[in-house]
Amino acid sequence: MARRQAPAFTLVELIVVITIITILLTVGALGLKNLSKGSGISAGVPIAEAVFAEARAIAVGKGTNARVLIHAQQDSDDEFHKERYLRYMAVQYEELDADGNPSGNWVLASRGTTLPDGVYFMKDLSEESAPALESETVTLPGNSSTTCYYYTFNSEGLITSPKINGDAVPRFVIQVASLPPGQSTPVASSDAKRNMGGFVIWRSGRTSVFRHPDQIENN
Repeated sequence: MARRQAPAFTLVELIVVITIITILLTVGALGLKNLSKGSGISAGVPIAEAVFAEARAIAVGKGTNARVLIHAQQDSDDEFHKERYLRYMAVQYEELDADGNPSGNWVLASRGTTLPDGVYFMKDLSEESAPALESETVTLPGNSSTTCYYYTFNSEGLITSPKINGDAVPRFVIQVASLPPGQSTPVASSDAKRNMGGFVIWRSGRTSVFRHPDQIENN
């Protein structure tokens, strides 16, 4: 009686199976990568909104001017600036003198916060169809002086800088990007061009989140 041979995979079948597994692992890795990027934006927008809300509340509560600062000084040889460039945010307010008038002396309200890894404040997108941002050299924790972009609220909680011009209102936009050596502007990778988020700041100081990237690109 002939012995029955156990079934086995051929070499071609094994190669096909290995190829399918490789493709599935690659697709899964890309999916996790994109999920991570999306999570960065999803976390970054409420972080930034909370900073703006804090600045507005301090302005109204103290009856003075308050600012949202965004680290804007780049120095690839200085870890302080390298790690915080276009990612660190802080709030400062203007002290009042004995007569209750703004003294010109600005004080930090906290040690600040940083946007998630790989998420940057995008100045160009924030200024697109919106008032231009101003900058100033200020003192930040751990450093003597740093150039920062800023948004200012007055004692009534109204935004006064950037200055509203007609229908153009200030915007705050962040995007998943990288910062190549020697580059001053974060560069979005090809698969992250639309991986952005942010909000507009109305004259009242209130914010409205962009619900879709198209709102940012079309406004």
